[in-house]
This record gives sequence, structure tokens and C-alpha cells, in this order.
Amino acid sequence: MKTMKSRRPAGAGGGGGIRKRGPTRTDRDGDMEMDQSGARGGKRGRGGSGRPTAGRANPGGRTQTRDNRNLDAIQRAISDNKAPQANVRSGRQTNSNGNKLDQFGITGWRNSKVSTNKDGGIENLTAFLERRMNVHVKSGPRAKISKSRVEGDTLVVSVRSELADIMTRINGNTFAGTKISVEPYDPSSSAALDRELGTTSGPSASTADTKTKMTAILAKRYYPETKLLDLSKLGTDPDLQAMGIFNSTSTESKFFPALMKVWEMGFTDSTQRREAVQSVSLANNQLANITVVTTLAQTVPGLKNLDLSNNNFKDAHSIIGWRWKFRDLEFLDLTGSPFSADENFKNTMMKWYPKLQTLNNVQVRTPEEVAAQKKTPIPVQPPHFQDDSQIGENFIRAFFPGYDNDRTQLLNSVYDEHSKFTIDINTSAPKSADAETPSWDPYIKRSRNLQKISHLPARMSREYVGKEKIGEVWSSFPATRHPDMLVHPEEYLIECHPLPGLPDLGGLSEFGVGGLIVMTHGKFEESVGGKVETRSFDRTFVIGPGGGLGGIRVLNDTLCLRAYGGHEAWSPENQAIPQAVAPIPAAIAPPAVVAPPAVVAPMPSAPVPGQPGIPVGYGTPAPGKTDAQVQQEQMVAQLSAKSNMTLQYSEMALSSNGWNLEAAWSNFEQLKAQGALPPDAFLSAP
Repeated sequence: MKTMKSRRPAGAGGGGGIRKRGPTRTDRDGDMEMDQSGARGGKRGRGGSGRPTAGRANPGGRTQTRDNRNLDAIQRAISDNKAPQANVRSGRQTNSNGNKLDQFGITGWRNSKVSTNKDGGIENLTAFLERRMNVHVKSGPRAKISKSRVEGDTLVVSVRSELADIMTRINGNTFAGTKISVEPYDPSSSAALDRELGTTSGPSASTADTKTKMTAILAKRYYPETKLLDLSKLGTDPDLQAMGIFNSTSTESKFFPALMKVWEMGFTDSTQRREAVQSVSLANNQLANITVVTTLAQTVPGLKNLDLSNNNFKDAHSIIGWRWKFRDLEFLDLTGSPFSADENFKNTMMKWYPKLQTLNNVQVRTPEEVAAQKKTPIPVQPPHFQDDSQIGENFIRAFFPGYDNDRTQLLNSVYDEHSKFTIDINTSAPKSADAETPSWDPYIKRSRNLQKISHLPARMSREYVGKEKIGEVWSSFPATRHPDMLVHPEEYLIECHPLPGLPDLGGLSEFGVGGLIVMTHGKFEESVGGKVETRSFDRTFVIGPGGGLGGIRVLNDTLCLRAYGGHEAWSPENQAIPQAVAPIPAAIAPPAVVAPPAVVAPMPSAPVPGQPGIPVGYGTPAPGKTDAQVQQEQMVAQLSAKSNMTLQYSEMALSSNGWNLEAAWSNFEQLKAQGALPPDAFLSAP
């Protein structure tokens, strides 16, 4: 293996390999100077004359003029083709050699494994960024972080301008177990705009005036009768030009997010805001990408019609920020954009938007085709709930009300010193299109997501054993409210299976004792700071015999939290009866009992055990019984209940009519009218 030689001059010190950083110094802005080459003489020929600059150089060496107010300010704000983010002109500095520096903001590192270090992991993160940049540096001086500082949860770093493209490639990389975001940093945009809109230190006269003007502009562009928000031709809007807000770089690139904030302020809740708009037009804005308008997806996620015509989108990457967004989108117009000529344009848009029916004013799907997409490759079957003595049912009925109202009492009832509890957060799970993901702060320090936590000590420390430890964790969680199972059983999916071989605390059985595994999926509301949020959850219990309430104990309790995703995913598909067969009316069909309806949605049309002529277990899943057999048994039971025929004759009627229930019923009525059916064909005298 060849030795890596230092790129520095012989007199610069160091012999290659890993070098300790010299003592850092700060410039007059308080930034940490990481690159000291200018102070040591450095390389004069490679980065310019090497002469010190008088004061801080003007960004880019250009003077920003504001005289020409007739320029299309908004067009400049949202159609810059040279950068992924429009007009990020501030945030450019120079180092002590006069070389241009670009600033980037790094977020997400607070959740890394090294965030508990004395310096918060900054030194590790800085070294990581330099290593990743140098992977792409083919020649010239090594990539270095010139300056860095921490602003809240953001590490702001400065690099030479020629490294800016390389720096953007690090976005999404994994650092110390967590993904980090690397984006161009505008030091004035967020804070200045928050002050402009009165969201930090309270409203001022200018803030109120800005809000009033933006509100008036939105009112002119909103058509409540059609639920249309017309944001087309923003650059030529005389009211926006008169405001002059885009003459300042501190607010120019944040105009659209500010407009969306003002829009949100006009509604009392998110539901009212979502229902107010079904159509949005962003036509004729000369957008090269959606960077500055991307917040539209958060403001109106349930959009059905979107007009993006006559913009400058060159390819799919120009609008990739809206991939998988707008899940209810039915109409999309991108005419006049170069992307429309791409050979993959249609297929890409249909893949991104599963409900899309009209693309560029041409129908690409029918409503029937959209509806057919709901069929899954693997049919969703009703849940299986095997609980002969109703132990699992009684436990689950009592658990969630107890967890919502008195967690301490619940712990003392069914948990003991051997019980285990873990929680993990799944931040990447699909969520409902109109859901707003609440903060994970109350849970993140307790999360035991094994895909993100690989160190054994960290994994072990986040498994809580004994009701005292579990109680400490539960007390740190927000108050919750789960739906009432009796009122909203459809909002739960619950399965229960026997589980043999559980540890026997009494030591009476060397082979263990039998218990149950209960898997629950649903949602709950939580209250944090007076704000009510909704989450989805998956919770799995292992319960067995013990000294708790009802003679049971909880051996293991695993809770997984997700953003709210609805409950449509587990709605059973009505595939027990072929589509061509009309189901027997519910009024005369036998009631279905697979499990108590308060616990799980019952399997449609399943026979009742003990019903005359119906043996126990007939028409219900069982080991060794195929799905086709279960479906046929259910159809036989339905026909038997309606016709009063025995199972044998009901099966003969169905099989002779190709298992078409409607045809079998018609055939039965015909034979019965003709008196062609023998008396033994019926369960009782007809």
C-alpha cells in the first residue's frame, strides 16, 4: 500500500496522514477559522496573489443594485436556472486570502451516535465532511472546511466556491448512524422573514402591513366557488411589484413560503385549510424548478388539480421534490415545459401520482382504472383472532383505556419485575397525504430502532425491564387518547395467536407454558402543549399466565410509532364472493363471528359456530385449510342459511352452477317451484 504524501509544501509542517488541527481562531463575525493557511504564508500562486484584502470582500465581487424596480422581481426569485435554490446570493464570504467561500447548512447530525460527545460531535462531523469531499477531489489542494459555527440544530460551514458542487453531493449521506441534510445556507432568509411576518418576537407595524397586503393579494386570487387558488403570472402582479419585498435578498427567496404562511393564518384548523382548495395554478411563472414553491405540498397536500403550464421544467429532477406528494392529484398540466417532450414523461407522472386521470389535457386513466388500482397483488384478508377463552380479548379491551387514563394502575395490574418494554420510531413509514407529522422529541431518546442504533450498549440500555423502569418511561410520554373499540372498531386491526413455550416462573413445567401473542394496529391522539396530534402505532404483546389481574402477566410489550397513515391498508377486500355474484342481503345472511366485533372486524359471511347444520369451524380459517376452501365453505353456508338446504345440497347447487351464488339461488328457486327437491334436501320441512 502506497504511503499518502502530504500535498502541503515541505515547510508547511506535517508529514501526511492524519493531522491534528491547530488552535482555531475566530474572525470578526465569530466564525471558527478552520483554514489557517493565509496566516502562515500559505500557497500564494494557487489561490490568487495571496495579498490580504481590505476588509470583507463584496460577495462575488459584485455590487448589488436596486434601482431598476421594473425588473420582474418574482421571476428572478423563482426562475434562477443557475442554482438549485433561487437567488441564494447572501451567505457568500471570502477567506483571509480573498478566495470566495460558499456557506452550507448541515442538519440531522443532532441525532447521530456522536452527538453526546463533549463538543456535540462537531469535530467528527467536520472531519466526515472533509473526507467525503476529498473522495471527489481529483486534483489541486485538499478540500477543507474553512469556517464553521452552530446555529441551533444547524452546523453552518464555509468551503471554497469551487467545492460547492461537491458539497451538495454529501446531502443524504449517513453520518454516525443518521442521515444528514446538506443545503446551501442563506444566513438571513429564515430569521429575517420570521421577523417580517411577526412569528418570532411579535408583530410590528410593518409586519402587520405586510400580512395585510399579502392577505389582500391572496383574496384577489382565490375563487371559493371553484376552490381555485390562482398563483399564475406572479411576476407581473402590480401589487407584488409595489410591495418591493423582493428588492432585498433577505426575503426574496422566501417570498412563496411567506405567502403560504399568510394563507395558513387565515384558517382555524388544518382540515378547514385542506378543504378550501382543490385547484392551484402556478402557470406562466418561468419556474426552472420547484425549490421555492415546494411548500405548496405541505400547505395543500390534498390538491386535485395542478396547473404548471408554461414553465421551464427541463426534466423530472426539476419537480422531484413533489414526487409521491399530492396523492389525490387527478389533473396535471405541464404543457409548455421541455419536460413534456421527454419519452418517459407520461410514465413518470403516472407512477408519481396514482390517481392521475388527465395529463396535459389528455386522459391517461379512467376513473374505473383508478379504482381498480386499489386491488393489491396479495388480497387483504380479514385478521385472524384465535382466542378460545377470550383472554386476549379481555386484555386488549382493558389495556388502552388503562393506558390513556391511569398508566400506573395498569402497570401494577398486569406487569411485573420480569416484564419488558421497548419503543421504536419509524420515521420513514408512509403517511396519510393530509397528515402533519408531529415532533418526535418526546420519544426519540427512548427509541430502539435497530436499523439506526447498532451499538450493543445503546441497544441494551433502551430495553426497559420491570414495571418501575417501564413506569419511568411511560411517565415521560405525552397523554394519549385511543379510539373507543366499541364505537370505532374499524380503526383497529387486532390479531391473536396461541404462543406455546413461554417461561414458567413457577418452574412447574420444563417445557414452558402456553400464552398468546396479540398484535394491534391503530391510531391515537396525543396532547403536547395544548396541541392535539394524531399518530399511528403498532403494538405487540406477549401475555402468559401470571399473578396479575385476570391471572395473566405481560411478558413483552413492543410499541412502534409512525406518522398517521390511516386504516385503509387493513380493510379486508370482499373477495370471498366472485365479483359477478351478488351477495345475499345482510338481512337474511347469517351473522359473522370470527372474533367479537369490538376487537376486530369480523370476516364477512362467516357462519356462526353451532348454527343448525353448520359444524364448528366450518367456513373459518384453520391449519391445512386453503383460502379457496374457506371461501367455498362460506358460500355454501350462505346458501344453506338462505335456502334452508343442507350443506350437501347447497354445495351441489353451487358446484353445478360454477360457484356462482346468484345462479345457484336462481336454480334452487326453479327446482323448488317444480317440487323437484327431495325432503332430505332441507334442514327442516320447507
